[in-house]
Amino acid sequence: MMWIYSLLVSSLFSNNQAELVTASKRDILITSSTPLSDHPACLQTTYYGTYGGSSHTQEHIFLPSPECLTAQGTISSLNTGSIISVPPSQDGRIVWVGPAGVDPSLLPSNSDLSSTSETISSLSSSSNPLTQDETQHVIGISWEKKEIILLHRSSNSLLLQVPSDQLGILDTLLPAHLVPVALPQEPLPTLWPGVGSRFASNLANLTKTLKFDPTLDAVLNEGIQLNAVRRNVRWLTGEAPSGWKSRHAFTQGAHEAAKWIKHKVESLGPECIFFPFLPGFSPDVICHYPSLSNSTEMVILSAHYDSRGSFGLTTAPGGNDDGSGSGQLLGIVEAISSQGLQFEKQLVVAFFSGEEQGLYGSHHFAKHLYEQNATVLLHIQADMLGYHVPGEPLQLALPECIGLPEAAHLVGNVSHLYSPELVVGTTAACCSDHQSFVAYGFPATQVYERNGPIADPKYHNSGDISQREGYDFEQIVAIARVVLATAMTVAGWKIK
Repeated sequence: MMWIYSLLVSSLFSNNQAELVTASKRDILITSSTPLSDHPACLQTTYYGTYGGSSHTQEHIFLPSPECLTAQGTISSLNTGSIISVPPSQDGRIVWVGPAGVDPSLLPSNSDLSSTSETISSLSSSSNPLTQDETQHVIGISWEKKEIILLHRSSNSLLLQVPSDQLGILDTLLPAHLVPVALPQEPLPTLWPGVGSRFASNLANLTKTLKFDPTLDAVLNEGIQLNAVRRNVRWLTGEAPSGWKSRHAFTQGAHEAAKWIKHKVESLGPECIFFPFLPGFSPDVICHYPSLSNSTEMVILSAHYDSRGSFGLTTAPGGNDDGSGSGQLLGIVEAISSQGLQFEKQLVVAFFSGEEQGLYGSHHFAKHLYEQNATVLLHIQADMLGYHVPGEPLQLALPECIGLPEAAHLVGNVSHLYSPELVVGTTAACCSDHQSFVAYGFPATQVYERNGPIADPKYHNSGDISQREGYDFEQIVAIARVVLATAMTVAGWKIK
């Protein structure tokens, strides 16, 4: 397990100069300098990820040894950053916390990071940061006084040490406009962006040869049904009589949702497994369509079924985030079944949990695929598809930064063919499960509801249901058409 830290010293460097401290056993290096293949080898092998949705605010994190930091050429290869010197500890995880990309008009007046860090420290040191009613919803957490420690605060982010028994409720301590991403427990295998040229060129070639297929279009028209998607979403939110008030990953509702998703998908054909990752969290649900040609190559479609409520609450219907993505993914499964689709490559449909606390479920699965030397041709994450500002057209946004550009280009071009009503653009909204796949060198991208910043007034809110102004099932269906058409294009397909 990776060492976890308490803050001793923070020192800043700029203009290729650094003031290094030597009292610590380990250091964390945070830099905005883009990781490059010509960085010193000792730095390349201690890369722990890239964080942030905007190219202007991205941060790259390394955990180099003191010898690496003092080696000639290490600091001179970077332009700016921070070195945090800390002693080792064994409990918990290091978690990056940064802006989700919310429209400034929706931000609270006290949205600065200093007030957020003070709030986190105050709440996490209490015996129980949740209300009595909320505690009744939560399972598997012991309320010992273990403080969340602020390791570092920059203008764009916080770096926290989070004790293990607080991982499941970290999201409840954060205001809606901030999101957590857990650092991996081991160095990542490749520097950002780290996707092999073979995968990029394959997707680029598919984009070049794209043309409209009337048979594929008919499959989409007949297979993806708005009423079915709406039923899926409203069952997940509890607007239909599922009985769930929350799908927060540590609630009974999330565990029941996992069982329901597995049963529903298996009733439509593919085999599914529960894929647990951390104690207490509801498990990932991983479903598999076999390859007609016994190929080991795969295409992965995913969404996260866990959800997040208002500040201090686990009540989380998650109609948009991410009932919309999960509902459309179930709609895709229904379309595959009703249309008798089979695939030349393997198709994996994944419903992740633990996204809201730090991308835990997707990271665990992506790491597993990497360790199994899996060949992933494309991964598409669907997260928040249902909202646009009233009066705006239907939209499809692709990531501004995190993700393989060739993957986004393919999805955008498929949209022009099969859902031309969607206005395609980009968003700096951060962060979702495709980031876990990018971290392990897999070609991945995200589909999202709106170009530009997050504008949903019920984002990370206990009022996130589908029956409200601006929630648009037609947009969800249009994006689902794009996702399925892209999967069919990359995986190859036939009608049974």
